[in-house]
Order: sequence, then C-alpha cells, then structure tokens
Amino acid sequence: MPKYIIKRVLIGFVTLFVLASVTFFLMKATPGSPFSLAKYKTPEALAAAEAKYNLDKPLMEQYVIYLKGVAQGNLGESMINTGRSVSYYIKTGFPVTARLGLIAFVLALVGGIALGTGAALSRHKWVNNLCMFVATIGVSVPSFLIAMIMLIVFGVQLHILPFIGLNSPLNYIMPALSLAFYPIAMIARLTRSSMLEVMNQDYIILARSKGTPYKKVVIKHALKNAMLPVVTYAGPMFAFMLTGSFVIESVFSIPGIGSAFVSCITTRDYPIIMGLTIFLGFLVITFNLITDILSAIIDPRIKLD
Repeated sequence: MPKYIIKRVLIGFVTLFVLASVTFFLMKATPGSPFSLAKYKTPEALAAAEAKYNLDKPLMEQYVIYLKGVAQGNLGESMINTGRSVSYYIKTGFPVTARLGLIAFVLALVGGIALGTGAALSRHKWVNNLCMFVATIGVSVPSFLIAMIMLIVFGVQLHILPFIGLNSPLNYIMPALSLAFYPIAMIARLTRSSMLEVMNQDYIILARSKGTPYKKVVIKHALKNAMLPVVTYAGPMFAFMLTGSFVIESVFSIPGIGSAFVSCITTRDYPIIMGLTIFLGFLVITFNLITDILSAIIDPRIKLD
C-alpha cells in the first residue's frame, strides 16, 4: 500500500506538470492580451504593464519564470484585479463551491442508491421502469438545461424557490439538484446492475435459505457488496461536482470558484487561469487516489500494485 501511494503521488505530480504546461502554451497560443490601449491610454503605460508581468519576454523564458514561481508556492497574482492573488480566489470562492458540491454529492449518493436498489429489488415492473426512466433522463439531458428549466418553472413562474446567490438554505435546492441529477442517474444504473448480480450469488441464496430476514440480507450482505462500483465512481464524481459546477454557478449567480474561473477566462487573466487549473487538477488527482484506496479497503480482492 505505501509503495502504491508513493507511486500514485509521483504520477500525480507529473500529471500536474503536464496539465500546467499544456494550459500555459495553449493560453499563449490564443490571440489577444489581457492588456489594451483602451485601459492604459498610452503605449508606454501598456509596455510597463506587460513588463511587470513578464509578457515582454520570450515565451520559453516566461514559462521558466512561471514554473519557478509555482515551485516556490507562488501561483501568481491577477493581472486585471491588482492585489488579488490566486490564493484569494481559492479562499473566497472554493468554500462556496465545496459547500454546494458536498450537498449535491450527498443528494446523488442517497438518490442514486435508492433508485437503483428500488429498481433492482421491486417486484412491480412499473417501479423498475420509472426508476430507469428517471435515470435515462438524467443521463440524456445536460445539467445546465435542467437548471434552466427548474429556474424558469420554480423560480420565475411559480415563485416557489429563490434562484440568485446562496443567501438561504432554499437557494441551495435548485443548484444542488441540477448538479446532482446526472450523478443520480449514473449511480442508479450502477447500483441496479450490481444489486441484480449480487442477489444471485450463492452466499445470498444460502443466507435466505437459512431463514435470514430479507431486509437483513439486503442491507448487511447484498448492499455492502454491491457498493464497490458506486465507490469507484464516487471519487471522480465528487471531483466533477467541484470542477464541473461552473455553468451551474453562472446560471444561479453563485459566487464560487467556477464564476471566478469563467470571469478570468473572459478577461484573459493568465495567472488566475493557470493557478485555478492547477488547483482543480490537484483536487481531481487526489480524489481519484482516495477512491482507489477505499476500493481496496472495501474489497480485499483488489490488490494495489
């Protein structure tokens, strides 16, 4: 296990390096600049601003300077909002995004497992069809479209739920459901197929033949062993909820890290784009590592080599 963790951490660092490098050169390859004469008035002032952020230097020299800063723990400072560093955007925006993502994560797990288990164990065909219909809708319809439909129906037309910001617990309902709808569908499908397979295993048949109550068989034996695919999916899913909420945050005007990321892309704020990309990449790599370790703990048959 320690050898595997060290190996994955090293791979993670290499992945972050590649991610940062590709993002850096793609940004520089895109035409345009965060600075313009409309803002700085004179060519001298524009040249001074570019010199301050090393934009007047050759591309490879800019790349080396940036990597040295990252190695020292300096992710950079905004070119547009003077005095605001990457850490500022992380400290102010990430807690909001994490709170929304955690609520959506819990909704996805509870809703997906409930739907999948109900579809697998119900003796009524209509229950299975209904659960799979909801799962199909969740997989097929983009989250931003679900967000827009909910906003128009429950926010604008019916005036039931607030839809701007996160000022009260009610404000979390529509964004969290919109973000959780696709994962709910995926978890429901994984749980259903896994439960159907587990319920036909010999140890389940043996437990039921011994007179073990059906609920105990399902909860203690079947559900536990059917959760491995869900756990495997849960880590990347949580990372997706933290990094894939950008559109949802924009739709509901949520001041999270996604809104900051979209804004800095619009203004071509290079250091903030780079810093937030590295931070979010680190989160994805970390959650994938945690998922692999949890999978091995749940199922000892899985060997981490």
